[in-house]
Amino acid sequence: MDILTLELFDVTISEALREINRALEAHPAMPLRILLGSDPMLRHNIQRFLLRLGRGAALHPEGSAWRVEVDAGPAPAAPVLPGPRPAAPAAPAPQAPRRPLLLTGSRLGRGSAAIGRRLLLGVLRELDPGVPWVGLALEALDLLEDPEALALLAALRARGVPVLVSRESQLFPEEPGGFEILEDSRWQRLAGRGEITIL
Repeated sequence: MDILTLELFDVTISEALREINRALEAHPAMPLRILLGSDPMLRHNIQRFLLRLGRGAALHPEGSAWRVEVDAGPAPAAPVLPGPRPAAPAAPAPQAPRRPLLLTGSRLGRGSAAIGRRLLLGVLRELDPGVPWVGLALEALDLLEDPEALALLAALRARGVPVLVSRESQLFPEEPGGFEILEDSRWQRLAGRGEITIL
């Protein structure tokens, strides 16, 4: 069986994740072998990325380097030739996919700080469960120090909406409060295509 091999030495985390994503999209049914250096942060982020994609992966140490064996994905289904179909009522127009939400401040607007914070928390309370994820960047990281905001963010995460914290916005890039790290290139790419809501 053919195996696609990626060598990801001397790359940033975002570059590595982009390369892996490209390889998986181009060859979804092939197993993938990823060769890495000793950087534990890169290894950890690759594991989490593959887990989110539902791809099984096994890590094998090779001296100071690592090898990641990624299971093959399902084979693409064979095209089905259309046959005669009975007339069906018109289906409702498909809804556009929900866009992620990135918060860059700890309140809405420039007026009263207390009112602006309450309004922003109201947005989080009313957030549609179909929103793919919520990101916190810049001053929005102050929400992690507000017990009410923290409870709302934890409730979102419990409902299946990931809450991500911008890596560039942190003084100490750890996983704050158990929330995932957001690689900033991810939301910047969406912003460049107009595919994210920024408050």
